[in-house]
Amino acid sequence: MVFYNSQGKNIGAVVYEPNRSGSFPALLVIHGSSGPVSSFVGGYAQQLANLGYLVFFVHYFDATGTVYASLPAIRQHFETWLFAIADAISFAEHHPKVDSSHIGLLGVSLGGYLSLSLASKDVRVSAVASLMAGMPQEIIAETRRMPPTLLLHGEDDRVVPVSEAYAVESLLKQLGTPHETKTYPGQGHSFRGMAQMDALARTLRFLSRHLKKESAAFGLKDLLLNFR
Repeated sequence: MVFYNSQGKNIGAVVYEPNRSGSFPALLVIHGSSGPVSSFVGGYAQQLANLGYLVFFVHYFDATGTVYASLPAIRQHFETWLFAIADAISFAEHHPKVDSSHIGLLGVSLGGYLSLSLASKDVRVSAVASLMAGMPQEIIAETRRMPPTLLLHGEDDRVVPVSEAYAVESLLKQLGTPHETKTYPGQGHSFRGMAQMDALARTLRFLSRHLKKESAAFGLKDLLLNFR
């Protein structure tokens, strides 16, 4: 665990590096309302690093002393968390192995809301992948640009309705932003079975295309080799 300063608070981040020399895109992983300990995305961090990303798993709840984010807490602290993640980008930019011209955000649920919202405001974000999330309507209304965006959502999500993803998709179409949207029938506020595998493969392809600027075709065989 390393720490950086945001608004006078020490914010933790776990950094995962590729096991080779060179300069790499930075990928900030942004957890959901249940916090970093129970974030399933954090479990993939080292595998993502092995694929050629400098991964920063950001403990942005440190900015507010939050353990679990209730709806009132989200309303109260959303802007503070945005600042904490923006400061995480600044921290990542100064890592000696980071290519600061290629910085991506990968957010889940609340982390997806934060990632999409910050990407609409911070030109340093090269790409954003959002799972099971959306954007606050007031931010949608004022957004004039977005980087390439991936939206993945379960059609039967009872926590964050799929209409939230469709609202962001509509914005992306209006802006002419390169984007991909995939919704999964029968899936709720998490992906299971083949939907989980498909979501992971789509995320890897998207990140490779827009952060590495490479064309990659990740299939089931690749996932089994890299994500064990």
